[in-house]
Amino acid sequence: MNETKTTSARTEALRTLLHGARERVVRDIEAQIGRRLDETTRGRIDAALDLEDRASMDLEDDTDFALLEIRYKTYKDIAEAFRRLESGTYGLCERCGADIPIARLEAESFARFCVPCLTAIEAVERVEREEKRFAS
Repeated sequence: MNETKTTSARTEALRTLLHGARERVVRDIEAQIGRRLDETTRGRIDAALDLEDRASMDLEDDTDFALLEIRYKTYKDIAEAFRRLESGTYGLCERCGADIPIARLEAESFARFCVPCLTAIEAVERVEREEKRFAS
């Protein structure tokens, strides 16, 4: 019975954490889109830009798009975390099955691995990258 209360309390804490993370990323996306719309309006007013200004704006657009892609990926990762929460697997390491500490989930709400497993995965990925680099 006590384990059920703990599990239920942990689930609610995790749900609250995910809701907060989702709200933050949605606000960031909305703010960025709003800024771009304001800049587009300003751009129409200043239609007579020289080439240097246009190149600078193109670079800004590329950067903004890359940031928006990152935020959207984060949003999708959070949505996937909600699916794991509903299935009862959120907060459990996908590799070893151990509980992922709340502190780690607070830092990265969509974390799929505990730190030891993530460290091992990243080490393997580094070795594979190095092997590819030297094979080329």
